[in-house]
Amino acid sequence: MLMSSPARTKAAVVLVVDPDPIRQRETRDRLVILGYTVRSADDYEAALGIIEITPPDVVVVTGLPAEGDLWNDLQTELNKWGVPAMALPPADGPLTDADERDLKLRIDAAVQTRTLQDALMTENARLSAERLHDPLTGLFNRRYIMIRVEEEILRSSRRGHPLSCMLIDADDLAGVNENWGHQTGDIVLRDMAHLITRTMRASDVACRYRDDQFLVLLTDTDAAGAQIAANRLRDSIAGYNFFNQMSSEPIKLTASIGVAYWQPITKPGQEGTWEPQLIGLSERALKAAKQSGKNRLVILQAT
Repeated sequence: MLMSSPARTKAAVVLVVDPDPIRQRETRDRLVILGYTVRSADDYEAALGIIEITPPDVVVVTGLPAEGDLWNDLQTELNKWGVPAMALPPADGPLTDADERDLKLRIDAAVQTRTLQDALMTENARLSAERLHDPLTGLFNRRYIMIRVEEEILRSSRRGHPLSCMLIDADDLAGVNENWGHQTGDIVLRDMAHLITRTMRASDVACRYRDDQFLVLLTDTDAAGAQIAANRLRDSIAGYNFFNQMSSEPIKLTASIGVAYWQPITKPGQEGTWEPQLIGLSERALKAAKQSGKNRLVILQAT
C-alpha cells in the first residue's frame, strides 16, 4: 500500500462521481488513505451542485458515460473554475497497489497542472493591473484611459447620451517639489487622487494622465453636470489640508480644470458623422484655464 501524500497533496480536494454506492465508498476510502480530502456524488446533477458551491481540485468520474448533455454541463462548469476531470473505467474489484499508484500519479499531475494554471492566472492578473494602473496613486493610467474613452464615445453614440471629459492640473505642484522634496509631492498626488475618487461618482472613470494632471471621464454628463462636478472638486481641493511630512503646517493647493463635453448627434442620417476628440479639447480648455489664473474652470463644447 502507498504511503499518504505529502503536505502539498493533502490539501487537494477530490470529488468522486460514481452511481454505485459500494464502489463510490471504496474509492473514497482509498483516496482518503492516500491523503486527499474527498467528496462524493451519485450523478452529474449532484456533482454540479457541489461544484457550484465549493469547486474541488480534481473530479474523478467512474461508472458514468463521458458524453451527453449532463456531461457537457459538467465540463462547462469545470472549465469555468479551471478544474480538471478524469473519467476512469469502473474497476472489477478492489484497487491493487498498481491501480492506487497510477491513480495517485494521475491525480497529483492534475492538481499540479491546476496549481500552475492558478499561478499563471494570478501573475497575468498582476501584470495586467500593473499595465493599466498608476503605481503611485492607484488610479488607472493613461494607457487605460485612451482605450476607455473610445469605448465611452461609442456607448454615448449608440444611446445618444452626453459625455464629458475633465482634465485637472494641480496648481504650483512644482513649488511643492522644490520646497519640500519629491516625496512630499508624491504624498500630495496620492491625496489628490483620493479627493478625486471621493468626490466623483462611482460611474466616473479617473486616471493619472500626466505627472501632476488627472483625467476624469464623466459618463452621461452634460455641460451643466460637468460644471457642478468640476466646481465641487475645485472646492474640495482648495479646502483640503495636504499632509506635509517636512513641516507641521499643511500644504494648501488649488487646481485648474478644463472640461470638454459632447452631445452625440441623433438625427437620422447623421449618426457617427463626427468623431469627438474629447481629450484634446479638454487639454485646450485646461490651457485656457491655466492662462487665466489659478483655481479656474474653462468648459468647451465639442461641435
